[in-house]
Amino acid sequence: MQDGDCIIFENEKKIKEALDQWHISALVENVKNLKDCQLLRHAVKALEKTKSAELLKDKDNPEKWLELYRAHQVLDQKALNMGEKEQPWTKEQFLFDTLLSAVVRCVIHEHLDINPEEDGVDLNVILSEMDGCDDLFDREVEKDEAFQEALKEASASDVFKVHGRLAHILTKCNNSYTLKQVNYTLETVKMPVMGFLGKSLFPTLGNMVKKIQSKTPCATGRGDWVYVPTSFVLARTNDLLQEAKGRLSMYAEEKEEQEAARIRRKKVWRKMKRLFRKK
Repeated sequence: MQDGDCIIFENEKKIKEALDQWHISALVENVKNLKDCQLLRHAVKALEKTKSAELLKDKDNPEKWLELYRAHQVLDQKALNMGEKEQPWTKEQFLFDTLLSAVVRCVIHEHLDINPEEDGVDLNVILSEMDGCDDLFDREVEKDEAFQEALKEASASDVFKVHGRLAHILTKCNNSYTLKQVNYTLETVKMPVMGFLGKSLFPTLGNMVKKIQSKTPCATGRGDWVYVPTSFVLARTNDLLQEAKGRLSMYAEEKEEQEAARIRRKKVWRKMKRLFRKK
């Protein structure tokens, strides 16, 4: 992007190209009104999602994603300064944010306490010698005042929604970031030589096949840690979030029972009131 270029934020193609070419900060600086800010934020958000998906597939350097993430935060603040109405937090979002904050803070504190000279560098050993995630959750996360406040305010439906969001995140983590210990069996399989279009153009050759070697996972597999986890922070956060997901199921069931009991009490009270009125 050359100095003095006229930036038209409605031109999605040009904006995407500029974002891809690392002109993110220049674009953010050139935002002059709320409409342009919202258009750029929409483009940044879409590319941020794309880069996130790419990271999950190939574990590439997250520098570009981080740059987009920062830009997203700056644009959110700019939009508020330019008069955009702030969206009120839902009870579900409040619970999700406070839980995630408590977990991350807890893991970072543990990470800071690790001394390689005393604890060594074998992450499996470090993890095995630490408190179990259930004890850690009881001691750190459940005692967090903001988390308790959010949990108290949330309904059973809110808790179930947060549980679902965590389940989605953890599925991606386990399938993408976890180093897996997988045994394979080699099989010879037949694959069609032509696709749908080729079969349409050359029907006589449409049934041709070729033999290829295929790896089929067996025995230990997806989601199992291999001998060394990717990193302590990733491994511990993953384990603690798994614990949090299990706890959310318990909280949601308790809240469902409480809400059902409340409804039953209301019904009994209404019946009693009707009986007294008749008398």
